[in-house]
Amino acid sequence: MMRIYGGVSMIPSLWTMIAAAGLALAAGCGDSDGTSADTALSDTMTDAIGGDTVVADTVVADTAVADSSGDVAVADTAVADTAVADTAVADTAEADVVDLDALGPIPAVVINEVAAEGDPADWIELYNADAVAVDLAGWRLRDDDEAHGYDLPAGTTLEPGAYLVVERGDAGFDFGLGGADAALLYDAAGRLADATVWLEGESPVDGSWGRFPNGTGDFSTRYAASKGGENLANPEVPCGDGAINPSTEVCDGAEFGGLSCEAFGWGGGELTCADGCTTIDQSACTAHAVGLVINEVTSAGDDLVELFNGGATAVDLAGWSIHDDADNTYVFPAGVSVAAGAYLVLTKGVDHDFGLGGDDAVTLSDASAAVIDVADWQDGEALLSYCRWPDGVGGFRACVAATFGAANQGE
Repeated sequence: MMRIYGGVSMIPSLWTMIAAAGLALAAGCGDSDGTSADTALSDTMTDAIGGDTVVADTVVADTAVADSSGDVAVADTAVADTAVADTAVADTAEADVVDLDALGPIPAVVINEVAAEGDPADWIELYNADAVAVDLAGWRLRDDDEAHGYDLPAGTTLEPGAYLVVERGDAGFDFGLGGADAALLYDAAGRLADATVWLEGESPVDGSWGRFPNGTGDFSTRYAASKGGENLANPEVPCGDGAINPSTEVCDGAEFGGLSCEAFGWGGGELTCADGCTTIDQSACTAHAVGLVINEVTSAGDDLVELFNGGATAVDLAGWSIHDDADNTYVFPAGVSVAAGAYLVLTKGVDHDFGLGGDDAVTLSDASAAVIDVADWQDGEALLSYCRWPDGVGGFRACVAATFGAANQGE
C-alpha cells in the first residue's frame, strides 16, 4: 500500500485516478486544378470556439478560363450575391488552454530513493524539499516505458520535509522496476519535476538508488535502504576483513566467492585479491594442460564454439558432447576428429542446435561423460569473444577480437 511518513494527508474516499487529457490540432487543405467554372463556396461552416455556427453563403459565379493554350480569356467574370450572412462568433472562450507561466515554478518535490529490488515489492520514495506543503493530486510517476504510469490520487498532500513511498501493488501502481531502468516524476500540469536513471546492480537487493545528501544530493547506490526516512552515508567497509561485501568488493583476503584458478580455465595455482578488493588477480595461476580444450565462444550471432587440440596427436570426437548451462546437448557423430594443432569451430544451426545466453556456460565431455573442459562466463563477457589467453593454455577472459579458427588475441 502507499505509505506516508512525516506529514502526508490522504482522503481515501477521493482516491480517483486522473486521466490524461489530450489536445488535437487539425488543419484542412484546399484543391485547385487551374480551371474552374461556376466555382462556388456555399454554406461555408465555421465552428467557433464555444460551438456556434457561422454561415457565409459566399458565391462566385461564371468564372471561366476559355483558352488553356496560352491566350487567356476571361468571360463573364462576375461576383454575384456576395454576402456574409449571420456572421457571428458566439460564446467565445478559450478552452483547455494552460498558461504554464502562470503556474509558477515547479514545487521542490523530488524522487529521493528507488528500490528496484524491493522486498516485498519495488518502491519509489518522494521527498518534499520545499518550505510549504504541496498538493500532489494529479502528479504522475512512470518508469522508462511510457505505458507504465501511476497517478497520485486526489487528496494527497506532502508536508515540508515529509516523505511519500509508493509501492508496487498500490491501487494503480501495477508495474515493476527493472534492474536497469528509470523513474520520472511529472506535476499535475505535465511538467517534468524530477527524473533518475540507474544501471544494472546500482539498486541492489537490501539497498537502493538514492540521493545523498538526503533530498538534494546526486544519486548513488545506497547499501542499506532507508524507506520512508533520511538517506544516510554508506558505512565504511574495510578491505581485508575476510568477508566480501557484494556491493563494493569482488574478493577479500583469501575469500573469492567460490572462484579458483581452475574456474577461470587455468590448470591450477592461486588467485590474489588486489586493488582494494575490487580485482581478482590471476597472474599466479598456472597453464592448462596441453590437450583438447574449449578455446573460444561467443553468445552473439551464430553462437560459435571453438575447440583447439594443443596435443601431439589427433583426437577422435565420436560420442563426445558439448552442452550449455541448461543441459541442451550436442553429441558428436562418428568420423569427427581434431588434428594436432588444429581448431574445430561449431556453428548453431549447422552443428549444435542450441543458443548461448549472455550469462551461460559450455561444457565439453568425452565419450564416457567425463568432463574435459568448461567455459563459464558472466553476462556480457561473451558478447564479442570469450577466449583463452594465452591461446590454448591460458585462462578465459573477454577478448578484444573474435578469432574463430585461428589463434586468440587476448590483448
